[in-house]
Amino acid sequence: MDEQNVQLFSASSENPVVTKEVLNSLIQKMKEEFVTQDEFNYEPITINTFSNNRGTVEMGSTVTDVTLTWDINKTPTELTLDGEPVTVTDESKQLTGQTITQNKTYTLIAKDEKDATSQKTTSITFLNGVYWGAKEAPSAIDSVFILTLTKGLQGNKSKTFTVNAAANQYIYYAVPSRYGEVSFNVGGFDGGFTKVQTLDFENASGYTESYDVYRSDNASLGNTTVKCS
Repeated sequence: MDEQNVQLFSASSENPVVTKEVLNSLIQKMKEEFVTQDEFNYEPITINTFSNNRGTVEMGSTVTDVTLTWDINKTPTELTLDGEPVTVTDESKQLTGQTITQNKTYTLIAKDEKDATSQKTTSITFLNGVYWGAKEAPSAIDSVFILTLTKGLQGNKSKTFTVNAAANQYIYYAVPSRYGEVSFNVGGFDGGFTKVQTLDFENASGYTESYDVYRSDNASLGNTTVKCS
């Protein structure tokens, strides 16, 4: 039989004769148009989560150790943390001996068998606190007094809190001056607070900056919810 003219069906039948060249062309076309089972099941690599155990810390403090953790939808072929190779089967990285004193961002990049990549970041953020509470009027509004109030680390002046201002107690709210003037709303009514002091406040971590201290105009308000903006 002529190798260049392979007869797949009887020439005497009504079925056409398919040559080797035509068959090869069909096979090539199938390879181009259809995918393998592995290709059909392929899922691009994805870093589902990437986080650190520090998150937000107080300005003036030093972070000496950080634990980074991540979850990836499959084992990567390459994994880098801030450009440095990481074992592809690892799911965490502990960094010790650090001296981090300002905002820090980490970048994790994973690559798969088709060279697709996924990237995520996680950050350590340094913030100062806002302070609130109900206290009797002190002899001096200073750093020591502010540190007796409740602290919340945040990057803006907005806060809603509830306190119980007993007899002779005023409600205080202290914020970094750079956050701007604070507006107050109590029980649906605006106002009721006055700025009573601006001072250089030193926080518990030794960081100093200008703070504004606000006080309720009236004492003995009992259980009160205050909205600051």
